[in-house]
Amino acid sequence: MNRSTLVALALVAFCGMLGAQTEIIYLENPSFEDEPRPGWQPRGWIDCGFAGESPPDVQPFGGFGVTQAAHDDNTYLGLVVRDNKTWEAVSQRLARPIREGQCYRFSIYLARSAQYVSPTKRKPNELTNFNKGAILRIYGGNSPREKAELLASSDMVSHTDWRPYKFEFTPKKSYRYFVLEAYYKTPTMFYYNGNLLLDNASEIYSCEIPEEKPDNPILAQVDPEEKKTNVKPSPKEEPVLPEAKEEPKEEVKEVDRGDFKGDLKAEDLALGDKFRLDNLYFQADSSSITPAAALELNELVAFMKKNKGVSIEVGGHTNGLPTHDYCDKLSRARAKSISAYLTAKGVDRRRISYRGYGKRKPIADNETREGRKRNQRVEIKITKLERN
Repeated sequence: MNRSTLVALALVAFCGMLGAQTEIIYLENPSFEDEPRPGWQPRGWIDCGFAGESPPDVQPFGGFGVTQAAHDDNTYLGLVVRDNKTWEAVSQRLARPIREGQCYRFSIYLARSAQYVSPTKRKPNELTNFNKGAILRIYGGNSPREKAELLASSDMVSHTDWRPYKFEFTPKKSYRYFVLEAYYKTPTMFYYNGNLLLDNASEIYSCEIPEEKPDNPILAQVDPEEKKTNVKPSPKEEPVLPEAKEEPKEEVKEVDRGDFKGDLKAEDLALGDKFRLDNLYFQADSSSITPAAALELNELVAFMKKNKGVSIEVGGHTNGLPTHDYCDKLSRARAKSISAYLTAKGVDRRRISYRGYGKRKPIADNETREGRKRNQRVEIKITKLERN
């Protein structure tokens, strides 16, 4: 057996070992969607609170003074901590367990409601505002209410806008249940009434899954400190509303028209015309709209408002380094985030669709730095034209 054969066999063995350690665990109902109502855990989740206390809330249902719009889709989870030394939590049985010694990453959007008004057992005849912030604690266990190991915790969530929190943890044992718990700021001298809002949780995925390294990042996102549990939120983002429109079914010939310019006129367009959103970059493993990206997108908002007969598809593309599954999910999340931004700025959501193409449509060589930069892009495609 020659040297080149031995090297090839060694590489195959190494890739096999890596693949065995690489996994994505999908949560059921990660966006906490359900009928908005008090005292009811969202479908797919189990109430892990205290006996005799009310379950969490599916918000916003119109009560308690909670009016925050959801970050993703329509609803989110509301958890409270109480001054009687009780607090709320939910859990979920995982499709497969998180494994002992395996490094995982997880992210979720968190916020605090300025109002969360409700009677308490101590003061049943008056309203108390549970308006203080709380922290998120993440546990692993092997039964719905078991909190066998604290996997990660956040800093105090005192902001009222949605912000992403990222966690990295390595369980000391294998666990079948995943627990999300609101808790008091620590250390604390007294128990208090507070709330924590949760939305748009990610999958639980192996740290071995490759991450894109942007060639031109525009705003650094917070990375988890190595082997630590406390994390801080990313910088404040533009608030966005969710977009859930289906992708268009009509097949048209695509024509690359280069970079998008805000002075385009509808009469100069045709179905299938594609434009790149130049200078629109995302940080690694992120689909968040940053202030610099918003400047680029505001030109598109103005164009869409001026040309009300134009409908578009937002297409996300990645470079060729990560796996297909990872690229598909990330590119779709980015396209969805941009679509949501346009909707939040007043563009009719019926005129927008989105699609993640992953790394399937490169326009340059992925073997070069410049090529990967060009492939990691966002495009818009004209899907409907109605001229007066």
